[in-house]
Amino acid sequence: MTASTVQLITVESPKIMEISPKNVDFSPKRFSQDRISMCDADLAADLLDELIGQRGLREPIKSMLDRAYDKLSRKSSKWTRRRVRAIFNKEANRIENREITDLEALIIERERHAAYKAETARMAQMAITPASNIARRYAPQEGNQLS
Repeated sequence: MTASTVQLITVESPKIMEISPKNVDFSPKRFSQDRISMCDADLAADLLDELIGQRGLREPIKSMLDRAYDKLSRKSSKWTRRRVRAIFNKEANRIENREITDLEALIIERERHAAYKAETARMAQMAITPASNIARRYAPQEGNQLS
């Protein structure tokens, strides 16, 4: 009996260990616009890192998370400090779609604001440059003063 039992195990084990021809890694839920093959927790943590931005030299993590919480709580009242910390530490078991859309929306708003500031600074520089050239052109020079 033991020999037949061993024979059955060896015969059936290749069927159990057989690899499915389907691509297991593909799931439409795991794909975002530019972040391919990330689970929701990793995607949310990555977006939160982007939202927080660069950390100061001696800035504690708690103040970084408070900055992120302040921005997110203005967007939606459902955000809590504990939820932000759980996403940052990748401890959240599930990530809601509204959380990812809030994070993405805040990042897009920040990029738009940065582009607006850059454009405004460029336009201000263009307005200052001709005036400063005219002022330099007609300003009395040190060696050519009329007496």
